[in-house]
Amino acid sequence: MKLVINADDFGYTPAVSAGIVEGVRQGIIRSTTVLCNMPDLETTRELARTCPKLRLGVHLTLTLGTSLTGGASFTDAEGRFLSRADIVSQPLDEHEVYTEWKAQIDRFIDVFNTQPTHLDSHHSVHDMNEAMLRITQKLAQEYELPVRRGSAYRFVTGFFGPSATRETLIQILSEHLNEDIEIMTHPGFCDLKLYRERSYNWQRLQELDVLCSSEVQSFISKQGIDLAHY
Repeated sequence: MKLVINADDFGYTPAVSAGIVEGVRQGIIRSTTVLCNMPDLETTRELARTCPKLRLGVHLTLTLGTSLTGGASFTDAEGRFLSRADIVSQPLDEHEVYTEWKAQIDRFIDVFNTQPTHLDSHHSVHDMNEAMLRITQKLAQEYELPVRRGSAYRFVTGFFGPSATRETLIQILSEHLNEDIEIMTHPGFCDLKLYRERSYNWQRLQELDVLCSSEVQSFISKQGIDLAHY
């Protein structure tokens, strides 16, 4: 069994990124995806360079932070992305979305000087409807990248919020021992920016604790599970 534990939101805040790196050094994280529209991406790059086991993909977004391209169909007057509820409820210009996501991938390549390992997205916008999935698939083909929920790894849910426990994670792994799977996670430390901007804040530390726990690591070792990445 190959297991991808992907930590979403690398680069969102310094504490989130530092927590993800801690989860590599002390736990079972081997993969993360980067929010490439964040302002201080060069600092995120330098942190990633201290952790060679960590592989980096792109966390496409239309719902967090400021747009790189200013597409009118998904931004407000200040160029910030709309909420997911707004994104879902109104038509999006497909060319604008394609241009925005391409800019996010290109910024990753420019800053990190490498290809990303794969694509996924914030709030799962990359495949939230047929139009977004078409755009994602087009970009995946152009950059020759695998995509969450469209790769060799089965995407398995159930590790989030109150269910982000040692017991739940071990149960999920037990149910998929004959499959190669990806589990989406949101670990991190909590700083003031995260606390003020996101309701899912201290829960990230709870996830990190589980992903670094000796019980989970012992189970993975005993079952011969391969900690993998894209």
